[in-house]
Amino acid sequence: MARELNRRLSVTDASFLYVEKPNAPMHVGSCLIYEGRLTADDLIGVLRERMHLMPRYRQRVVFPPFALAHPTWEDDPDFDVAHHVRQADLPPPGDDHTLSEIGGELYAAPLDRGRPLWQAFVLDGRADGNTAVIWKIHHAMVDGVSMIDLMMVLHDLKRDAPPPAAPDRPWQPRPMPDPIEQMREAVRDQLEEAATRWTEQAFRWLRAPEMTPRPPATALAGAGPGPMTAMSPPVPFNAPLSTRRQFAWATFAFPEIRAIRQALGGTINDVVLAVVAGALGRYLRGRGYRTEGVTLWAICPVSLRRPDERGALGNRVSVMVVPLYVGIDDPVARLAAERAAVEQLKAQDQAGAFFEMSQMGNAIPPAWQALAAQIDPPFTLINTASSNVPGPQIPLYLRGRALLGWCGLAPLGARMGLFNGIISYNQQLAISATVDPALVPDVWTYVECLRDSFAELRAAAALMLEAPAGSAAGRSR
Repeated sequence: MARELNRRLSVTDASFLYVEKPNAPMHVGSCLIYEGRLTADDLIGVLRERMHLMPRYRQRVVFPPFALAHPTWEDDPDFDVAHHVRQADLPPPGDDHTLSEIGGELYAAPLDRGRPLWQAFVLDGRADGNTAVIWKIHHAMVDGVSMIDLMMVLHDLKRDAPPPAAPDRPWQPRPMPDPIEQMREAVRDQLEEAATRWTEQAFRWLRAPEMTPRPPATALAGAGPGPMTAMSPPVPFNAPLSTRRQFAWATFAFPEIRAIRQALGGTINDVVLAVVAGALGRYLRGRGYRTEGVTLWAICPVSLRRPDERGALGNRVSVMVVPLYVGIDDPVARLAAERAAVEQLKAQDQAGAFFEMSQMGNAIPPAWQALAAQIDPPFTLINTASSNVPGPQIPLYLRGRALLGWCGLAPLGARMGLFNGIISYNQQLAISATVDPALVPDVWTYVECLRDSFAELRAAAALMLEAPAGSAAGRSR
């Protein structure tokens, strides 16, 4: 992971700092389960051995005077790994529900901006004798893909693998720039950015029409009815957030998901979206909400990271806004609808259009961006979120202990009290719900809805595979 790092945060990275509020911290994370007992000292030792491979984790954000530019990453002269790792005990009975509540409390608190923006909690006391680790890393540092890269640096591919080679020389923090230097660099970087932007715009007219990017508004105009053209339906988890968090998860066998895709078509992500939509429909109906004809809208991050950018930190991501057909009861029809909608959005390059829109922020003074981000909207155009991050399909080890389970934790914001995080690891796929328990007080009920939704889709796929080729079921393939 060690490579030359940008000091100045991009407009996307900085936006996660600007929108952060006490009831909406903008960190992402993971809940990891290791076999046997792991201590905070074990994790601290691994981090000290490998910190030279992830230098960003020794840096903190520094805001220039008068918000003349976006913040920079600067070496923390007081950095110590031990400041970022804590040990805690789970109270009895030490099961998944206990981990969900205690881990959610630890995950809820914002990170200290006076230090590098990450923290880990080692939780002992599980009834099964294993150990849980809760990670918190600010979204300004990583997106989903770069967080997977971090985990690959921390872990070994073999139980008895030796530690990585030590650095050539001990780390010495670079001196912190004084306020005058910060102002000088901020003005210089803003002028360079403006010159680049003006030059690109001035010479764009020389390009052939087919080589000129479509304006973002034009690219989004053909998207049809959606959250940009119609108010999203009100649901119980779309309301002002509290400062509390909780999470829960369901794990599914990856070969079964592949079998569903083989029988019914689509991608792995299409299958996951159909499961999430079915679960949301079940959950809402269980709370007395009528879902006939209802479509919810989910924001789905899309990685723009090229293969040669693996290991780079920050955010190389755009989004798509995807319909979730919670009103379609039939699982096969629901998957087909999700598949068709996502294919249309990809054909329209909605993610590319949203990325172009986000880059317009480079023309807006950072101080204005920071101020505007603190305004709480009176409504939300998005009901929920779904982030699908592929992880390694082989077992990983930390200090000789196998990583048994891995689920993702996510930020909540903008009156959105439920986030579906999906991570695949070692032939399993975990769908985890990060929620505000004030809005979703029964998160494990929602997890049961995920399991039921998956089961009905799996059963439908099995029937399709078993049906004779000439039957109606076989022809529907």
